[in-house]
Amino acid sequence: MISLLDTDVHKGKKMLVDLTRYLRITLDKSRSKTTTLEQELDTVRAFMNIQKVRMGDRLQFSIEVADNLKKAPLPPMLIQPLVENAIKHGLEPNVAGGRIEISVTRDNGILRIMVADTGAGLLENPGKGVGLTNVRQRLKSLYGEKGQLSLKQNHPTGVIAVLEIVHENV
Repeated sequence: MISLLDTDVHKGKKMLVDLTRYLRITLDKSRSKTTTLEQELDTVRAFMNIQKVRMGDRLQFSIEVADNLKKAPLPPMLIQPLVENAIKHGLEPNVAGGRIEISVTRDNGILRIMVADTGAGLLENPGKGVGLTNVRQRLKSLYGEKGQLSLKQNHPTGVIAVLEIVHENV
């Protein structure tokens, strides 16, 4: 980041603002057991903006969530590991990079959060890494059978990670 401030002051300042925001949000979240979907997506947006400065045009992203879902309660740091995996294992290995689309829907009391990337796709033994294992363990601890994480192939390339949480008050 220091070299970026020397070569492109505008990008360097933007990255510093996003990094500060990301660190402040994650520090605040580490002290609480719950957040809102809106706050969680703000953290993810700051993280992706940092990665965008680093990857440039190789990273494109979008986040879609209906206004009526933004206040839904959610444990902190459930979505960010999915985005980090999409970048690290999906987009970074591709010379051309790719796109990450995050969408949140509600259907019959189930909050569904999808993180889809256009990267490298599923590798052998998908979902066995530390980040995904931690997300699964947290879901099981917090929601039992009412929370799950699944992975599937995105067509034509990439992965779709789907978090599903039964939410009576959503």
